Amino acid sequence: MANEISLKFGSLTFDSITTITDIKLSHKKSPRLSEIPKMGGSAAEVALLKSIAISIEGDIYGADYDTKRTNLDTLKAAFNNGIQKFTKDDDRYIMAQLDNLDDEDILLRNLSHWRATLIAHYPFWISETEHTDDRVPTSGVGYTITNNGNAPARVKIEITAPAGGISDAIKIENQTNGQSFQYRGNVAAAEVLEVDNRYDTDDFQVLNDGADAIVDYEGDFIELDPGENTIVFTGTAGAAVKIYHRDTWY
Repeated sequence: MANEISLKFGSLTFDSITTITDIKLSHKKSPRLSEIPKMGGSAAEVALLKSIAISIEGDIYGADYDTKRTNLDTLKAAFNNGIQKFTKDDDRYIMAQLDNLDDEDILLRNLSHWRATLIAHYPFWISETEHTDDRVPTSGVGYTITNNGNAPARVKIEITAPAGGISDAIKIENQTNGQSFQYRGNVAAAEVLEVDNRYDTDDFQVLNDGADAIVDYEGDFIELDPGENTIVFTGTAGAAVKIYHRDTWY
């Protein structure tokens, strides 16, 4: 759990130049409605969380006008730097970018009030701590990995081939949520097959020794449900499986 409030956006620590007066979070869902013929009504599917809008505002003070303006310039530069980490607690972050920013002079020489809205397109808070499970599993035998958050966690999986390599003999299943994939290609001895469910970037990636290998991939990009997840590797004996995840929260 968090021991400290840690208000940061990218490299900017807010309390170095400004005081924060208010923070609000708005979770956006997008339900799809289907018309019911001859009934004059509609049915709604379960809505999925789409984005989070973070409204944040505060005051900037300067001993003189130049100092206040310099602090305001620093704030604007930090906000206008693309998608960055926003933290409210010292142990969780969310990736967000600026949607709008405005400011007004309260005291022309010394005090300005500013308001900003950030948009988090991946609407979940992520643990600062990265967890890894690294083992040589027995084919067909399940083992447990725990996501201590309350939302599905994205993962990256690395499979290192043993001596002799792997030929069309890789399958991984999360029996807890029914997600699974197979890799139908070959992985040379000591080389790594990487399956990245948007863990390092916003793109799905399947890399065989660093080269794109999506053509030989079948199935899901696996996530970890909240709580314990039973993972089963089925394939060549001696293959090493390393799974990365960060606990994830709504």
